[in-house]
Amino acid sequence: MHTRPDRRSETPAPRLRRAAAATDDRRRRRRTHAGPKAAPRLPNLDRLAERWQRALDAADSALAAEVGFLPRAELGERVHALTVERRQATRSLEQAAAAIGRDAPWLSPVPVTRSMIGLPPNARACLFDLDDVLTNSGVLHAWAWSEVFDELLLRRASEAGTHFVPFDRSLDYRRYVAGRTRLEGIHVFLASRGIRIPEGRPGDPSDVDTAFALAARKSSALTRDLHGRVVTAVAGARRYLQAVGHAGLTRTVVSASANTALMLELAGLESLVDDIADAAVIERERLRSRPAPDVVLAACARLGVQPVDAVVFTREPPGIAAARAAGATAIAVTSADPEMLAGYGPSRVVPSLGALLDRRIAG
Repeated sequence: MHTRPDRRSETPAPRLRRAAAATDDRRRRRRTHAGPKAAPRLPNLDRLAERWQRALDAADSALAAEVGFLPRAELGERVHALTVERRQATRSLEQAAAAIGRDAPWLSPVPVTRSMIGLPPNARACLFDLDDVLTNSGVLHAWAWSEVFDELLLRRASEAGTHFVPFDRSLDYRRYVAGRTRLEGIHVFLASRGIRIPEGRPGDPSDVDTAFALAARKSSALTRDLHGRVVTAVAGARRYLQAVGHAGLTRTVVSASANTALMLELAGLESLVDDIADAAVIERERLRSRPAPDVVLAACARLGVQPVDAVVFTREPPGIAAARAAGATAIAVTSADPEMLAGYGPSRVVPSLGALLDRRIAG
């Protein structure tokens, strides 16, 4: 009589090899049915690492509960075996990543708790700003907007015979554009310069001065900039997202940008995010821009958590105000003006996400 082998005591390596073989088999079947143009889907090693982390941490907790019940020698053997298993899982993930040309995912050497990532005990979800909290995309957006606005401002100044004042990529961007949809940002900034233009409609020619036409020009400018500039993750952001996932919390990115998913992909962070509340969500649900709490409330609803159990990471005053209005915890992330942001009442002000990490899990 044939019996199935007992695999409960296997180390991670054989299980990962079988999983990889099964993945390869599924890829071959997909290629057979989808035709020669179908690209193979690579395994999400970050998700796999999260599942391993939680399983290993659960085993660690189980051993901790056995203190005083198991003989000391037996408990020591089990703790040592778990340590060896963590190392083997790490090596197996590194080998799997090397096989597909990806960076190896991270496994923590110790269980990751909320306190180790600087969060309150009730935290269930983290809501991150995209620009300058997770990626350097804020700089790219500001350059694209300056190209569009400066052309209009220069032309209007020449026609009126007045002095040309360019769009300030720092002050003007943060004050009037950041965190707003394209159309709203256009109207708010131009109103600050005493300029009003019609809303227009989608498909307006690019050479007319309507809000829709300027939005299209900005999109084109950003696309051109992406060919010459590199979108990168802010230092410490990747490790923090990994740690949040290892702690069992959900992660969403909140941004008024229509290119949120693209920016995350270019920065290599897309596999570390569970949901996105971007321009499409804002427009579809007709959400008000921050400091109104609409986007925070909508993001929490999408994740199925109460705002009181959410933590918002932002570098903008309207983001702090929106979090507080929604009843969420706000953490300000900035190294440029911490005193100014502290005045808006966040629970903490930190220079980077990495500064929240316990030294045992810091990158």
